[in-house]
Amino acid sequence: MLKLLVPTPDAVKRGSESRYESGVGLAFPTAGVRLIRLLDVVAVVWVVLWVALALLVGREVRNLRELSDTVVTAGVAIEETGGLVRNLGSIPFVGGQVSTVADQVEEAGKSAQASGRDSRDSTENLSVLLALSIALIPTLPLLGLYLPLRWAWTNDARAVRRALKRAPTDPLLVEFLARRAVSNFPYDKLLAVSPQPFKDLEEGRYDSLAGLELDRLGIRNDSA
Repeated sequence: MLKLLVPTPDAVKRGSESRYESGVGLAFPTAGVRLIRLLDVVAVVWVVLWVALALLVGREVRNLRELSDTVVTAGVAIEETGGLVRNLGSIPFVGGQVSTVADQVEEAGKSAQASGRDSRDSTENLSVLLALSIALIPTLPLLGLYLPLRWAWTNDARAVRRALKRAPTDPLLVEFLARRAVSNFPYDKLLAVSPQPFKDLEEGRYDSLAGLELDRLGIRNDSA
């Protein structure tokens, strides 16, 4: 025979409180100060590494301008050679042909110079664009995700510090911190400071749980 289990009002109330506390826990940044500092170091190292790599690649690509300079120098030499060939145009019988060859040589020299200058400008632009791409593509997504979370966590910690500075023994503030600790910490962490954390909340014993939340934020309440 099956028995229909009907939840009691107390069970419904506890379930509602549990869902409320879970929602509160998701609404607040739950990372501790140690994790935040570790993430700060990881983010800084990540950005520095990619920026350094971008500068290195950009410099190496920029050095390719020397090839363009060599092409320009060769073009100048070719153009000068064409001028020398043109001086042979006064030779009888072959002067016309020499002038035609000289024109071609000079044109090739001018074309080489123009190509060298264009490739130098293109190499310059490529070095800048490549460096920016290498620096920004891997770092912007990380910073776009991490900085808002970091900003929220910092504002949260500052708000608690200001509240403690105004009224370090405010019972409402102590209760608020205790309830946040219950929402933010796993059960084993709660048991480390209180054998019955939920009963402590019901009976108004908030100090140990509030201290746990302050530790998470990296705050010392010397007045407590």
